[in-house]
Amino acid sequence: MERFEITYSQAEQSFVIPPGAVRPEGMALAIGFFDGVHLGHAEVIRKAVAAARERSQIPAVLTFDPHPRVVLGQDQYHTVLTPLADKLDLFASLGVEAAFVMKFNKEFSQVPADKFVKELLLTMGAKTAVVGFDFRFGHRGQGDASLLRIAAGGAIDVQVVDPVYREGVKVSSTRIRELLAEGDCEQAAALMNRPYEVTGTVVHGKALGRQLGFPTANLDAAGAYVLPRHGVYAVKVRGAAGDSSEALNGVINVGVRPTVDEDGTVPKLEVHLLNFSGDLYGRSLKVQFRHYLRPEMKFGSLDDLVAQIREDAIAAEEWLNAAK
Repeated sequence: MERFEITYSQAEQSFVIPPGAVRPEGMALAIGFFDGVHLGHAEVIRKAVAAARERSQIPAVLTFDPHPRVVLGQDQYHTVLTPLADKLDLFASLGVEAAFVMKFNKEFSQVPADKFVKELLLTMGAKTAVVGFDFRFGHRGQGDASLLRIAAGGAIDVQVVDPVYREGVKVSSTRIRELLAEGDCEQAAALMNRPYEVTGTVVHGKALGRQLGFPTANLDAAGAYVLPRHGVYAVKVRGAAGDSSEALNGVINVGVRPTVDEDGTVPKLEVHLLNFSGDLYGRSLKVQFRHYLRPEMKFGSLDDLVAQIREDAIAAEEWLNAAK
């Protein structure tokens, strides 16, 4: 999948579109931030891909980075369900052939909606635009699907996708965040159509887990991920054996480790792989959160901690094996 970075120059009052990004043959463009690339987002993207195939256009996505609400001062969105690299991989898996990343900043947030359509979408060669039911764009969110149609002057066929429901619940990034905050991995996975996943690199820690008989991989997350509720989870882990296709059973602690770090405030990700031995330092791991086992606790002694870790490992393996 080709990737293009688009910026807006305040000095020039124009979009900076890189060479090769303009598509004279025409594109079917799915437009949105698409955090989580959940079932609703996937429906928008699939419709764009289907339209592209029917009309001999290029299936493409226009997304934004970082989250517009961060730039506009809504700090609760400083974390995301899918950092940009993850989103691009998911777009490609849905059949997208070109991804356009609009760098979102304060200057771009002030661009009028009609200018966005005329000087970016039309210039790029968008002939079909597929958006979600709540899509807004332009300064102060003044643009919607109707304005997009008008500003394009009939040159872009605009399609709006209705909300997607699963078991009576509207699929949304907000709802997925809420479920993860509750530790409900299964319901979050149902709305995303895949387990929630965090990618990171194994870095050196204090090696306390190894001393206790349960070596852990300290994960440095490869993005500002939304972290689920603090606690212990049964997980599937890819990348441990150098083969991303092999998933191993594991257990992860998400939290501040109150038993060994009394003053801990920054959440850590510590993964223990079951029935595995080997050097993981420097490896990139993909951790899929499958099931919440228990909340994070402070234990009276290291012996109590070890006993609980042993119980967690047994519970995780039983659950993961039964879930196959």
